[in-house]
Formats: sequence, C-alpha cells, structure tokens
Amino acid sequence: MDSHAGFVLLDFLKKALAGWKRLVILMIVGGLVGMGISKFHPPVFETRAVVAVTIDYTRTGALSDIQEDQAMRGLGGVIESDLVLNQVVSDAKHAGFNIDRTWIAEHFTLEREEFRWFLRVRDTDAKQAASLANIWIDDAIEVLDNAMQHALIAAHLQQYLDSLEYCLERQSGQSMVVEPCGGIGFDYLYDEIQKTSVEISSQQESSLGLMPTIQYYIAEKAPVNTQPVLKTQGILVLSGALLGFLVTMLIPSKENA
Repeated sequence: MDSHAGFVLLDFLKKALAGWKRLVILMIVGGLVGMGISKFHPPVFETRAVVAVTIDYTRTGALSDIQEDQAMRGLGGVIESDLVLNQVVSDAKHAGFNIDRTWIAEHFTLEREEFRWFLRVRDTDAKQAASLANIWIDDAIEVLDNAMQHALIAAHLQQYLDSLEYCLERQSGQSMVVEPCGGIGFDYLYDEIQKTSVEISSQQESSLGLMPTIQYYIAEKAPVNTQPVLKTQGILVLSGALLGFLVTMLIPSKENA
C-alpha cells in the first residue's frame, strides 16, 4: 500500500509540473479573488487599559498564594461584573457608541498578569476601541471605589463588634465589670452586637467581596493603536492561491485528455 501511495504522489507532482502555466495562472487568480474578499473584512485593532493592584501587607500580614489569588480574583470579578458592564453600555451610548452586552461579550476581554488586570477591547475602528476601553476602566474604578468604601466600613464595624463581644465575655465571666467595659449594661451590649452584626452583613454585601486591604489604581489608559492585530488580507490571499492550486489538480489537463 505504501508503494501505491508513492506512485499516486509521483503522478500528482508530474501533473502539477506538466500544467505549471495553468497552475500559476489559477493561483494568481485565486490570490486576487482572496484580496477582493478581504476588502469586505477590515482589519481589527486592539488596545488595552491596565489596573494595577497592591496589597497592604502591614495590615494583612503574610498571605498565602491562595489568599492573594482570591483577592485578585475578587477585584477582577468586579471589573467584569454586570454592574460595571451595564454601566459601560449606558455610558457608551451617551458617548455615541451603539453597543450592547452581546457586543461586549465578543469584543471585551479581561486578562490577569500577576498583580495587573488588562482590559482589552478589539474593534475595526481603532479610536472606538480606545474610547470604549477607557469607558470600561473608568466605570470599573468608580464601582470599585464605591465597593471599597463599604469594605472599609465593614472592617471598622468588625473591630467594633470584636470589642463588644469582648465586653460581653467579661461581663459573663465575672460579677465586677472592669475597664474599658465599665458602665456598659448587658442588655445594651447584646442589642448592639445584634445590630452591628446585621450592619456588617449589609456592608459586606455592598463591598462586592473586596478585601479592604487591597489598593488599586489606573496604571495605563488605553491608547489608540493603529497597528492591526488581525490582518485578514494575507490569510485570504494565501487561501485563494491554495484554492487555485487545488482546482488545477482537479481539472483534467490537455496532456491527459
């Protein structure tokens, strides 16, 4: 069977060489057709905005890789959340860009590299890609700032709750209350603990899962990138030339007629 396959390949090459003029003509025609089709597929441009993230280890102490990853993923989750992306659609329409969530799903990409998040946008219009990327990062920072305020409040309330529980334990453990819990009644402590616990839960929900010890900032706004990342013309020209080659092999030559 290998010998038969070798003869078939040899015949194939002989046929290609025998009709080389037609081969060249059809490959050129195929390439020109591919070039014509490429005019209907404009180049795609990509740009990116960057959010950098740091962690205040003086407050957290040493963190494991898993804990750092959770902190980073929490922030990334906010950047690509419905809350942010819906705001992007609204702000983009006000700026004159007709996009929706389906369009965003096809053109927006969020990528992480160590302690940075890359907000990438692709579009056939380089200026529009940059404008939308910057709308995205601005809206993301706005939502992050609001969520971080709630995260900080939740952290302060947790400290307050810890002090209340400490005082309650001291009252339960001995008859005489000692400083700094002196003068605080049991009923007041119990009610305050209940109210504070509820408020902490509310603030944590509004924090969108952010750690209060992380810090973030816009490291880079999206520039207008005029170098296309997806060039369809070369691919289509090559595909057309290859198609011309295959057509030459399939059409019987005069020598074989």
